[in-house]
Amino acid sequence: MPTSRKAKIGVFCGGSGSSKFASAFYDFFKSNGRDPSSLGFIVNVADNFWFHGLYVCPDVDIITYALAGKLDTKKGWGREGDSFDFLSALSEITRSKQWFNLGDKDLALSVRRTELLKQGFSLSEITDFVRIALSIESKIIPATDDQLETRLKTPKGDLHLQEFWVKYKGRPQIRRVYCRGLKKATPTQEALEFASSKAIICPANPISSIYPSVNLKGMQERLRSSFVVAISPFIGKKIISGPAVKMMRCCGIEASSFGVANLYRNFLRLFFVDFHEEKEIVTKIRDLGIECVKADIVVRTQEQGREIARKICEIL
Repeated sequence: MPTSRKAKIGVFCGGSGSSKFASAFYDFFKSNGRDPSSLGFIVNVADNFWFHGLYVCPDVDIITYALAGKLDTKKGWGREGDSFDFLSALSEITRSKQWFNLGDKDLALSVRRTELLKQGFSLSEITDFVRIALSIESKIIPATDDQLETRLKTPKGDLHLQEFWVKYKGRPQIRRVYCRGLKKATPTQEALEFASSKAIICPANPISSIYPSVNLKGMQERLRSSFVVAISPFIGKKIISGPAVKMMRCCGIEASSFGVANLYRNFLRLFFVDFHEEKEIVTKIRDLGIECVKADIVVRTQEQGREIARKICEIL
């Protein structure tokens, strides 16, 4: 059934792995006469962290830059054409290499966000200010305004996700993955509203990027009454981006499209997997009561992205 022009659709996103798909849905709506304001991009905040006194929101910023057409698509993060003079000067002064790359233009956003947080504005309000400033017509919605942190117990200690993935390049053994603050955190009202009728889960790390958002208080209840479509982050046995395989195995979850579908089984209706996905995996997903469709889910060009968006929106 074609998507109504006025129906709200919640699009759950992580960062780099989700950015091409977020852009694809946004471009499809804008180029096909659909109202982009009916899309709400619900973004993971469990990778937010403080860096040199600034509040940095990697996934929120990646999706913001992607929708604004400013993302450095080669790196998958940061702003295109950015410089790193601030970090270079800081390294010179401290005589130590900076482990997290924050470009100068990227730095401007983090500086302004931190200023506004200290003035009492919520992360949702600040994100909307930025969205409007960059002329983005769809809402970008932090999943919660509460503090969440994906953390990992490792031989290197209890690490924030950014430390594990960026500073230590995902090398330490993972003994446990947990989300600090999840039991008390509540979703933003806009996140609940956009997820209530129709929802799309973009490819992303199911443990660190999607799990924190869909397990906020009351969110699963909304999703169970919604029509939820997800796109697998796996192409065969390889993940689109991030340390998902290592995390899933630590959590006792099969590192495959089936493992992702099983994790989402309480609310997932339809799952898109790669054209070449194993027949056994597809059968196991369907045995969960989830419709499984094979498709070309690798976005190489803008046209391919729009085609994937079209197929999904025709079903919603």
